[in-house]
Amino acid sequence: MKKLTIFLMTLLAFFMLSSMAWVRINLLKPAEIVYPDYIRKVVILDRSASEDAQRNKVEEAMTLEIYKQDERAVRRLTEGLIDACSEFNLYQLERIDERYTRSGKKAVFPKPLTWDEVSALCEKHQADAILAIEIFDSDFIVTNPAQIIKQTIEGVIISGRGIDLYGIATINFGIRLYDPVSKMIADEYQGTHRMNINAGAYSVQDVINYVLNKVEAVNQAGYYAGQLYGERISPSSYSVVREFYNKPKKNTDLRTGVRRSEVADWNGAIESWTRALDARRKIAGRAAYNIAVGWEVLGEIEKAKEWASMAYTEYNEKMAKEYYDQLVYRQREEAIMRRQMPQGQ
Repeated sequence: MKKLTIFLMTLLAFFMLSSMAWVRINLLKPAEIVYPDYIRKVVILDRSASEDAQRNKVEEAMTLEIYKQDERAVRRLTEGLIDACSEFNLYQLERIDERYTRSGKKAVFPKPLTWDEVSALCEKHQADAILAIEIFDSDFIVTNPAQIIKQTIEGVIISGRGIDLYGIATINFGIRLYDPVSKMIADEYQGTHRMNINAGAYSVQDVINYVLNKVEAVNQAGYYAGQLYGERISPSSYSVVREFYNKPKKNTDLRTGVRRSEVADWNGAIESWTRALDARRKIAGRAAYNIAVGWEVLGEIEKAKEWASMAYTEYNEKMAKEYYDQLVYRQREEAIMRRQMPQGQ
């Protein structure tokens, strides 16, 4: 009985999905935090170098750490941060080449810069604030032992001991924003980004290539860690998928509207779906729901809300309630975005 229930639920889900068309819509997400209005130019300072110049040999052996790996990965983090903020240019971000040292443990924020140091750096670089990367630690942990793998040469499988490795590149980072005007740390953020990698090796050259891939994996993890923080302080783009009804296909107006949507004729699609409102109640509810999606694609959110509300209240189209809530949330995000953007942009 239990197996039959699972089968019927799976079958029902299949028919529901097959009755839906979809469209991808690009949206904007507001920044989590916005710096004060007087902060426009921000210099990015690498303050993650440890005062202890002696390398930890145990850590190097366990994590396959490469010389100056963190320094390069910090640079990639900076690039990711700048790229994430480049679309809207709320701030002028500039990386400086100096690398400052810090004391204390890698995973803990060090003692803050003094305000005299912050003011001196701002004056030197004609900046309004200092964005300091103060925690940075990259690790690459091998998650499985060497495995026996088979090598194929000219179609012949040769069995032998090779290296088949799986690992995780991890970036732990912490960032502070120093505001010299208020003499406050305007933001303090600590995060982690992980990236999986796997590789096989049969020869010394393969091992070298693997190590290079490992370095690149750490650098990429650093870049995406920078994007993570960049999306915290700047609006960012993301996409959502909106589903709408594709059945019953025997209703020519509903189906014609779907075909028009497939060639981006959304005004024509709405026109066809409007004619489908004269059909029986269930089809009319689906048509009203589709019209709501059409208006959202065209950027008419208020009209989309009106039709989603009508589909739910007048035709009892249950999907329309959740969709209406999504539209309300989108409007709220857009209102926040407008407050975050500088005048004239």
